[in-house]
Amino acid sequence: MALYQNLLVLAGLILAMVLLRTIRRPGGPRGYAAVLALQLVLTFTAIVYEDRYLGTIAICLCALTVIAPAVLERAARQMFALGRPRLAVRLSGLRAMLMPGAGLGRQQQILRGFALLDRDGVDAALAYFRGLVAAAEEPAELAVIHEQIVAMLLFDHRWSEAVTHYESHFHPSYAAVRPTLALGILRAFGELGRHDAAAALLRSIEDGPLGSETGAAELLAQARLTFLAHAGALGVVEDALARDRGRRLGLSPGTATLFLGIAAARAGDPLRADALLQQVPGLAKRSETRLAAAARTARAHVDDPPPVFDDALHGFVQAVGERFRDAVRERSGTRRLQPLVMTTALIAVSAGWYAITLAAGWAGVGLLRAGALTGELWRAGSWGRIFTAPFVHADLVGLLLDCYSIWLAGHVLERIHGWARTGLIAILGSAAGMWAAAVADPDPAQVIGGGNALAVSVLVATLWTLLPARTPGLLSTVRRSVVLTLLFLLGAHVFACIPGAYGLRSTPLSLGTAAFVASALTLLLPPTLPGWTRRPLAALCLAAIGLVGLGAFQVAREDPIAFAVAHRDRRVVEQGVALALPASFERVDADDRRHPLLQVFPGWLDTQALRGGHLVQFVIVPEAPAEGSAMFALAPALARELVVRPEDAPAPEFAGFVNYTLQRNGETIARLVERRLDGRAVLLLAAPATALDPAPTLYSAILGDAALAE
Repeated sequence: MALYQNLLVLAGLILAMVLLRTIRRPGGPRGYAAVLALQLVLTFTAIVYEDRYLGTIAICLCALTVIAPAVLERAARQMFALGRPRLAVRLSGLRAMLMPGAGLGRQQQILRGFALLDRDGVDAALAYFRGLVAAAEEPAELAVIHEQIVAMLLFDHRWSEAVTHYESHFHPSYAAVRPTLALGILRAFGELGRHDAAAALLRSIEDGPLGSETGAAELLAQARLTFLAHAGALGVVEDALARDRGRRLGLSPGTATLFLGIAAARAGDPLRADALLQQVPGLAKRSETRLAAAARTARAHVDDPPPVFDDALHGFVQAVGERFRDAVRERSGTRRLQPLVMTTALIAVSAGWYAITLAAGWAGVGLLRAGALTGELWRAGSWGRIFTAPFVHADLVGLLLDCYSIWLAGHVLERIHGWARTGLIAILGSAAGMWAAAVADPDPAQVIGGGNALAVSVLVATLWTLLPARTPGLLSTVRRSVVLTLLFLLGAHVFACIPGAYGLRSTPLSLGTAAFVASALTLLLPPTLPGWTRRPLAALCLAAIGLVGLGAFQVAREDPIAFAVAHRDRRVVEQGVALALPASFERVDADDRRHPLLQVFPGWLDTQALRGGHLVQFVIVPEAPAEGSAMFALAPALARELVVRPEDAPAPEFAGFVNYTLQRNGETIARLVERRLDGRAVLLLAAPATALDPAPTLYSAILGDAALAE
């Protein structure tokens, strides 16, 4: 049951994230966005009404329309990279079928052209694309098809035809916003000796959006390199490639050698150019299928005279060379970013804590052994749990959401504030949230975990850091993109606090308190602090880490199960039988949907066990049969569904009682422990059969202390 709930919440998060990305994309597919929105409504309805049928449909639809297409897209790109376009086209066709309303039909037509290129050659692909031109009507579709025709001609090194087709259908600066096309046209201009046109296109690239985007620095460097190589600027090209060695420019050894050979040929050094170009086929990677052909084409022109420029063009070449040198020098001289020590440590501790919890089988009540928090344990003096609870997770989905949030926000927060301040914000913020939940939660036995309080502390601090007044040097586009993503993750954590019977979550109060403390620690001090503050901050952070260690040591010495046995202060009477119960049990009525393995009968249910997906309940049968189990007297219809088999005690604590296993279709689904009291039967039902393992002493004590009411 817990797995189903986790999958349903995860499906909702994935749908919301993909819908947000689809809506934000300019000209995004509105039909597919509507499909995602309907699925999100279906998922939310299933969560609110706890409808397992609708929830299963929502999970399956999310897997088919979102997850499977993403996997297919990645596989198709890999097939293209491996030189298997026909298989890539098949995978893309399946992806288009699974994404209704995404408008992938046009993309599929384009991909078929690439499959024809691989199977029948360039001429067949060109004929196919020209047929698409005749059938196309929309200007946008025509532009895409003409772009592919130019790409085919460039691929076949038909420079003159490619340039003619490009100039007859596009504005001269059209390629400035099409990175791959821009590099191809620049090379075509260079091969044809049209250096003035190449200079105009490069100027458009530098002055356009690609020239100001930080992420397009590699592309801009390759465009300048292409222009300079064909202009014969051998010294600049040689110096840049020697300094960079192709690592930061994104060039393979074969491509770098090709550019160096072209530059030598254009500079009037045919012997060196020929020697370099002969090395290219041996340096080409398996995926670089056209690199050897490009080297052969370049070798045919090594004896051509070097280009002659007028003063204006000569000055432009020199200016581009200086900008190219400066960019390569800056990139090669950039210091490596400091490692994210605290961000990585928070994620590693959370993941390691969860692995220990999983290996030890601490589910439900057992989460208290892992360091989870309850109000009654806090009031009993278990202060260390406010520091350990933020690292306790009951499910993999919650762990992944928390770790992803910390990782994404930590890249900004720790880079700006340092590891010490980041650690203080995360540890003190989440601890404050746990304290508020323990003090104010009206349910003293509510099991509280603070993984999302830890993540919210880091997220909120990062959002404050991204204010323009605190980080003025950040590009507005980058700021907007990061802030929207962090706000979405923050909303996901708030959504995870919706009350429910399963899983381990923080309360809204704990998240609010964690956000308040994180905000105070972020805003009270400026982003950059004097150097003398580093040691005090580091000392404070190490002290906070020490508190986490002391808390873990205290929790390891405690026995929360023994505490629950000793504090069974609730005295209830059910069908004439008195039970001594801890605060975690609540009275419930019959319910067939509470757990997939076994229905809930009128009686007392352990809510802490239910958090881990375990169903543990005490039920009283007022008129138990003299022989056999009282199970079927409680629900006669189950005799046609379940088989009750006597079995040895699952633990020594249950040796004094009658033990059974409940089987459905030959599979053990639950365990039944009975005790007879003057014609009555006290039943301890647990599903699955391992549900009693985390706290056998507690459940056996409740069963053994049951007595007839006076």
